Amino acid sequence: MKYNKSFEIDDIKKITKDAEAQIRLEDAFKSQANEIAVLKHQLELLESAIRNDYDSIIITELSLVKPGPKIIYVNDGFTRMTGYTKQEVLGKTPRILQGEKTDRSILERLKRRLIEGQAFFGHTINYRKDGSEFINQWDIHPLMNTQGEVTHWVSYQRDVTEKKETAKAIFNTDFGTLLKQREEFILKFSKDESGFNCKYINEAFEEVTGCSSDDIFEKGLGSVIHPDDVAMIQHALSNAFEGKTVSELFRYKIPDSDDYQTIYQSFSPIKDDNNNKISSVKSVGKLELKEI
Repeated sequence: MKYNKSFEIDDIKKITKDAEAQIRLEDAFKSQANEIAVLKHQLELLESAIRNDYDSIIITELSLVKPGPKIIYVNDGFTRMTGYTKQEVLGKTPRILQGEKTDRSILERLKRRLIEGQAFFGHTINYRKDGSEFINQWDIHPLMNTQGEVTHWVSYQRDVTEKKETAKAIFNTDFGTLLKQREEFILKFSKDESGFNCKYINEAFEEVTGCSSDDIFEKGLGSVIHPDDVAMIQHALSNAFEGKTVSELFRYKIPDSDDYQTIYQSFSPIKDDNNNKISSVKSVGKLELKEI
């Protein structure tokens, strides 16, 4: 890893007259240059590691208010996938990929999730520089500083156009349905004298199950699952509040139907940072694809 001698050393000589100060500055510049080289190398390794899973990487500023979020970084894969060069998109927003067939409801869902500081997984039609359509799958996550504050967004993207056609041919269903089935939902529970209370439900719950979050808050989890499974969930929550991690299969109602769908759901204790006591339970559920 080398630093740029011709630039750094010459610049230092022009602005320093004291030999000792010049040596200190040279050392500082060399150290800084090497740190930058290390960071660049680490970024290249990161890109290489995820290249098999994602075609494109975008990093944007935090602000979601127009004209934001402005793009501050794209990798070479973005250029290959969209046809735009880095110079053409830096300072612009990912909206340059949107067009007539871009699903606005998906964009609104994306915006709500980001406002909440949550990750987002979804897909919609985007447009390359030449105007051609492709189905862009996003996996967007907040980037945080050492204080835990969100500072930027990173979007891992993939052209899944061919996978859509494959899904139709193999599963006889729409690719969007398959993607939805891959999403996980999260519930969080507290416990008091009255029993277990659901205090948090993420947006993916309704997308995965089709059930209403309001029903759970108003009537309890028993209102959306099979009556025979209510005791199982109560037992799983009891075990989790005792410090155990439990995973079970539960049957959730399919809205406007007499049928049920099976959800694989885990329950894990969450401990308070101050006294190390269990303060709540986190439950993660997933509707997995059946093997064929």
